[in-house]
Amino acid sequence: MESLQEEIKAQLVKLESFKMEYANARLECNAADERANILASEVIGLEEKASEHLWLNLMVHQSHLIHSLSSLLLNKCS
Repeated sequence: MESLQEEIKAQLVKLESFKMEYANARLECNAADERANILASEVIGLEEKASEHLWLNLMVHQSHLIHSLSSLLLNKCS
């Protein structure tokens, strides 16, 4: 009987250890999820900035083209 009680105690210690490992693993997963969400948010912000930058470059390029074409047309009409 005493041997059985010791075996039960040993199993309870193992179970408690497993519960602690599981809880730690969940905490690590939650922290990793939070970091992933932060990184995803940063990536979205960078994509938006890059898109705005490309759009502004396109507008500047179009403005230069319009200016060049206007100059050519004015020179031909003169």
